[in-house]
Amino acid sequence: MKKKLIMLMSGGVDSSVAAYLAKEMGYEIIGVHFKTIPDEIFLKIPEKKKICCSPSDTYDALRIANKLGFELKVIKIYEEFKDKIINYFINEYKKGYTPNPCMLCNKYFKFGLAVDLLKEYNADFVASGHYAISEFSKKYNTWIIRKGIDNSKDQSYFLAYIDKKYIPKIIFPNGKYTKDEIRKIAEKLDLNIAKKVDSQELCFIPDNDYRRFLKDNNINITKGEALDLDGNVIGEHTGYTNYTIGQRTGIKYFKNPNIKMHVYKIIPDKNQIIVAPTDKVYFKGLIAGEFNFMVDFEKIEARCRIRKRNEEKDAYIEKISENKIKVIFKEPIFAVTPGQFAVVYDKDGVILGAGKIEKYLEV
Repeated sequence: MKKKLIMLMSGGVDSSVAAYLAKEMGYEIIGVHFKTIPDEIFLKIPEKKKICCSPSDTYDALRIANKLGFELKVIKIYEEFKDKIINYFINEYKKGYTPNPCMLCNKYFKFGLAVDLLKEYNADFVASGHYAISEFSKKYNTWIIRKGIDNSKDQSYFLAYIDKKYIPKIIFPNGKYTKDEIRKIAEKLDLNIAKKVDSQELCFIPDNDYRRFLKDNNINITKGEALDLDGNVIGEHTGYTNYTIGQRTGIKYFKNPNIKMHVYKIIPDKNQIIVAPTDKVYFKGLIAGEFNFMVDFEKIEARCRIRKRNEEKDAYIEKISENKIKVIFKEPIFAVTPGQFAVVYDKDGVILGAGKIEKYLEV
């Protein structure tokens, strides 16, 4: 008897080929396509760049499911998504943080709600088109997620906040393929999405204008003071929610107008930002809370990535409470940003855990 698998279908090339690969592996497929916001929003706010969960994605997912011969269930999660993701996104900006909603979407929906659906659909596993690998590790004596073989497309960073108890139920068919190989498979299968552009932006902001989105949600932050490290007012900012740590400000430094100034700190209760020259925006470490331990550790040398597009950096990492770690980098690192997620890897690309950056540690 074939084992049954819930395939998370985005309507893109990655999940489409993953579904084909899962069928080739012998699984019976049930497709699931989550709708995070109503289609009507896309009529009011057209996409500027490709995002997931758009009306065209739903159509493509239905076409692929039909072509590959399995049922696709379209599940609307509007209210749950607003509660868990959109409200989080808005509140983080109000606090002066820079959020990463994709981490929580994977935790609560793609590999939270979807795993909960296994019993309802009498299925055994959940699969997606992410470029990562889930497997049992003899080294750690537990199920782990590690990087896929295509380092340029590795998406393990976004999977680091999944509840570890779900990992044995998760499969990533694309993990041992490169993106080029996946596109070639799509072309060979004559899938209409073979050359489809990858999703790049947040699914709930079609025009990728988060400032417009915050304003539409009644977050109207006015102009305020920009200070230097000595507390001198050296300029005006346009509203603290418009900035993130490390961002170039365009503000001229009165001591030397040629020095590039970056956001050093955001003070939301005073509607102020502190700016500093580039060399002052390097930090020796960070504290990360709400830490999700995929592998238990107390004090280790490992590698840590502080943003999705950053490379991991060598660091000394210590567990300082039940769900909090301290990271000290071997070399200072640029723009450690509260609200973003610190993901810890071992030297072989295994995710050891991830937590939300609470604060940076100054050099």
